[in-house]
Amino acid sequence: MKNKNHFVALLITAILLIAVVAFYVRSSVPNQTAQPVVTGTPTSVWEALLESTPYAYFTPLPEPIKSPIDGTYTKLDSSHPQWWKCLRCADYRVAGGIWTLQFDQGVMRVHYEVTGWRSISSDEVIDNRLYLFNDPYCPEHTGEYEWSLVNGELSLETVNDPCSFNLREENFSKQSLVSCDSTEAIGCEDKRDFQTNIIPDNLSVNVNVYGGDSRFFSKPPDVIAHANSDDMPSPEGIQISFADETIDYGLHRVLWWDESGTWIEATIDDSFEAVGVQILGEQTIGWARILFDGEEVWRGNTSAIWSKLGRHGGFIEISGFQPGLHTIRVEALGFDYRPVTVASFGVSRSGTVKP
Repeated sequence: MKNKNHFVALLITAILLIAVVAFYVRSSVPNQTAQPVVTGTPTSVWEALLESTPYAYFTPLPEPIKSPIDGTYTKLDSSHPQWWKCLRCADYRVAGGIWTLQFDQGVMRVHYEVTGWRSISSDEVIDNRLYLFNDPYCPEHTGEYEWSLVNGELSLETVNDPCSFNLREENFSKQSLVSCDSTEAIGCEDKRDFQTNIIPDNLSVNVNVYGGDSRFFSKPPDVIAHANSDDMPSPEGIQISFADETIDYGLHRVLWWDESGTWIEATIDDSFEAVGVQILGEQTIGWARILFDGEEVWRGNTSAIWSKLGRHGGFIEISGFQPGLHTIRVEALGFDYRPVTVASFGVSRSGTVKP
């Protein structure tokens, strides 16, 4: 009887524990229809950084004294931009796009506009030497540079800086930075328009913009031609060509802001009634325009078309044209210094796609 009572007590205790756990699990599940959507602008990261201050890891914070190099500077790195996603990218790694560097009374702030990467540290200027310390990515190190400021251009020559496996010194000493007080500076102001789609009036064709990956639409394109036709030849009736400056990325091609302009286009024969381009990438992708037979039919911020699970972009489709040879062309506008990842072109023999 004693064992039986003990068993009953254990059973009741287990039931109570299950009930308590179930209650907390139900309480912790978010209301899928009531969760607010948090959005940010490309400037919000920089503005938040301006409100931040360094932490004194191993070295006391310096006195907030204005130095001869205090100010905000930018540089346009001409390397290929970062168009891919990584959960732990190397800090300070050289990458193409706008970099902003600010010195403000003992505080150094740095920001890479394409991905939003940033850091902060203490700085101190003694004669022609700049010292950087209390950087969260290398709190144990102090970087030393010889600086010169001539006609609004700041140059940093490395004396010693092991921060982030020497990537900080490689980045900072690669090229001079231009003061935002100069008319020659690039990227000191946000010049992007956040309107998602701009479709001209009175077009002779129909233009539809769909968010998402067209391969998974309820009615996808009949035929898909991958953008990187060097690795995957195009199906019959579709001819793809692209500028040499575009970057091959698997079956995709990445457009960027090369001075000569980067583009990719597909020419289709008379067996198709609709043609579209699939732009699909990370949140880093930027502004582009689409031309059909030489006429601009769309321009916009490709990352703002649609986003889900870290993927951005959409399918822009042209229809309503007469049978014959036609060319759809994508060009990176370049003024935002961001990449544009083109995944494929999709064509339909009858009708149009349906999301």
